[in-house]
Amino acid sequence: MEDRNLNIESIVPVIRKASSWVIIWSTVTFVCGILAIILPLTFSFGIALVIGCLVLVAGIAHLVFAFQTRSIDGFLWQILVSMLYGVAAICLLVNPLLSVLSLALILGIFLLSEGILELALYFCLRRFRHSIWVLFDGIGTLILGLLMIKQWPPATPEMIGALIGISLMLSAISRGIFLVAFRSLNLSEAG
Repeated sequence: MEDRNLNIESIVPVIRKASSWVIIWSTVTFVCGILAIILPLTFSFGIALVIGCLVLVAGIAHLVFAFQTRSIDGFLWQILVSMLYGVAAICLLVNPLLSVLSLALILGIFLLSEGILELALYFCLRRFRHSIWVLFDGIGTLILGLLMIKQWPPATPEMIGALIGISLMLSAISRGIFLVAFRSLNLSEAG
C-alpha cells in the first residue's frame, strides 16, 4: 500500500527553493494588509473596481469567443452571456458603493471558505514545528469571514477593507514564519 503521507525528502528542496519567493509574497501581502487597514474605503472601492474590470474583460472574451465559433451551436447563448457580463461590469463600475456592499457578502463567504481550507491545511501539516501559525491563520480568517457575514450588510464600506487587511496580514505572517521555519528544517528532524 502506498504511503499517502507527505514525502518530506522530496518536498524540502522544493520548499527551500520556493520559500524566497513566498517570503517576498508574504512581505508584499503584509504591506497590502497595512494599506487596507490605513485606507479601508479606498481599498474597498479598489476591490470593486478591479472585479468590475475583470468581469468586463470576461464579457469581451465571451463576445470574441462567440464570433470566433459562430459555426458551433450556442452562438446566441454566448452573446447573451457576454451581454450579462457587460451589464454586471457596468453595474459594478458605475456604482462602486453598491458594488462594495454586494461584494461584502461574497468576500465574507470567501474568507469563511479560506479559513476552513487553512484549518484543513493545518491538519495536514500539524506534525511540523511552527505549523501552529497555519492554524492561527485559519482560525483568524474563519472568524473574520463569520464577522463579515454576520454584519452584512456592513454599516460602513470601510469595514470591508479593514477586515480584508487583517486577513491579508494574518496570511502573510503565518506563511512567512512557517516557511522560514520550514526552510531551516533539517531532513533529520523531518523523519
